[in-house]
Amino acid sequence: MTKHFDKDLVRLNEKIADLGSLVVDSAAKSTVMLQNFDLGIADEILASEVTVNDMEVEIENECLKLLALHSPVAADLRFLIVVLKVNNDLERMGDQVVNIAERVRFLKDQPRVVSDIDLVKMGEIGSRMARLSITALTMRDPDIARDVLSMDDELDALHARSFEVLQEAMIKNTEMITPAISYMTISSNLERLGDLATNIAEEIIFMQEGEVVRHQ
Repeated sequence: MTKHFDKDLVRLNEKIADLGSLVVDSAAKSTVMLQNFDLGIADEILASEVTVNDMEVEIENECLKLLALHSPVAADLRFLIVVLKVNNDLERMGDQVVNIAERVRFLKDQPRVVSDIDLVKMGEIGSRMARLSITALTMRDPDIARDVLSMDDELDALHARSFEVLQEAMIKNTEMITPAISYMTISSNLERLGDLATNIAEEIIFMQEGEVVRHQ
């Protein structure tokens, strides 16, 4: 491969890291937003969606151009394939955070559901998974990627508990049905955020070790 191609790979790695940082920053903001239902933070998250979408398209086009021009093989080919997949996962992670912001805007004028759920903790776990997955990608570190995988069960358990508690709240007080459904949606968005971070971690393990772990 040419030096030009090597430079293109470095630049591509920087671009996917920048996209990851933007998404991780929005995920972290969503956790703060869930603590106080700050609509200013919600507006910031919604405003960043256009940038995330534009970066996703730019990175995809760059990957396709490098594949077409250089016909890479072995590790370089795996890297480009993984970047294409991670790029899509990051855009979808951004969508989950945007969905949370939209639900918070809706819930601002709704009665609060008083129940034993911890969306903030879910947000903290999901944000940390997102951050570590990007660190693993930029450092190409499968050990950090495995740390992400190990966190997914706790997030899934919190999500399942949220649904159970919110269902009970709706049964006890039908006036809580509308806001409780939005809380359920937020819980689902946070759980999905963790799933997408897990997808990225699995791809990094494949890229570095050639091991497919997503069905294990």
